[in-house]
Amino acid sequence: MFGQLSGSSVCQRHSCHQSLSALEARSHSAALGRCRTQSLSVKATATSATDQKIRIKLKSYKAHLLQESVGLITEAARSTGASAGGPVYLPTRRRIYCVLRSPHVNKDSREHFETRTHQRMMDIKNLTAQTIDELMQLDLPAGVDVEVKL
Repeated sequence: MFGQLSGSSVCQRHSCHQSLSALEARSHSAALGRCRTQSLSVKATATSATDQKIRIKLKSYKAHLLQESVGLITEAARSTGASAGGPVYLPTRRRIYCVLRSPHVNKDSREHFETRTHQRMMDIKNLTAQTIDELMQLDLPAGVDVEVKL
């Protein structure tokens, strides 16, 4: 990539003059930058292993059922001393169905129906055994799909 390897070099790509010590300093700082990020990622994984959390994802066709479920979950978590984060509103998914109005004729006449799937996500941190028992005993409304990840 460089024309000469003596005290100064010429960059073939940009045809600019750079000193070899400047290039070495730049590569050395880049190596240090990589080392810093690797040590930070190791620290981040070590702290995440000590913190336990439950991620709860709720789905429903009716938004008011989700609000009720979120209220029940946060109340159960806070009563046991755990901290509940959220709810985070995830994007609503719309599924549109196109149906012919008549079975034999009038193909241009169609009807559109849609289903909307509302979604919420919550994190519960500082777990105890009592928190998990409370969450297992919750009676959530029918029509709410619950996914739990540890």
